[in-house]
Amino acid sequence: MALAFGLHPLHVESVAWVAERKDVLSGVFFMLTLGAYVRYARQPWSPARYGLVVLLFALGLMSKPMLVTLPFVLLLLDYWPLNRLGGWRVPRRVILEKLPLLGLVAVSCVATLFAQTEAIMSFDQISLPLRVGNALISYVTYLEQMFWPSGLAVLYPFPANGGPPWKMIPAAVLLLAISAGVFVLRKTRPYLLVGWLWYLIMLLPVVGIIQVGAQAHADRYTYLPQIGIYVAVTWLVAEWRGP
Repeated sequence: MALAFGLHPLHVESVAWVAERKDVLSGVFFMLTLGAYVRYARQPWSPARYGLVVLLFALGLMSKPMLVTLPFVLLLLDYWPLNRLGGWRVPRRVILEKLPLLGLVAVSCVATLFAQTEAIMSFDQISLPLRVGNALISYVTYLEQMFWPSGLAVLYPFPANGGPPWKMIPAAVLLLAISAGVFVLRKTRPYLLVGWLWYLIMLLPVVGIIQVGAQAHADRYTYLPQIGIYVAVTWLVAEWRGP
């Protein structure tokens, strides 16, 4: 998985552009936060271990606000493989320990919106239906380029009239079908649900509902969300191969 992630051409922007050095830096703190959280989960009443999680997450947010969805990824890890939820019941402690992280998320969101005021497109410029349609197409496009990375470009301009219906409708059907499938398999193969939700949730801030810039989608946005797909595929292949 690490080899595929490191060599995949979708990640060229993150490692080749000086302006996207923040992708790699935030990715480092993202992985360090995950590691610190797993260590904390083994001894959840340790203030020192929890403080390290908060510190690393704060450093990641300061590197790039793409990490605003990380508390929800941690909640997914609580479900699997940490098994801290007891099914779909969420213990109060698990929720309370996410509150300081969500506080950091709120601060980061306010700062980002303030800093990007001039770059954020208004709904008069791009309507909400066009944004939703483009978001659906982008989710599928990222998957397609993950498994068949062709036609890559520095900029994918936002189409003037939005994505065509012949792309938007199949994209919506495919996303719903995958979501339903992984939900049905959640008890026997929970890693599929966790990996898929990881992908959907981490892309949500940059999928274009809040449109920043003129791009329909961007390769650099896949740097961390697609880890969820890699996790799901890796565990599925390992299960098929057997012990």
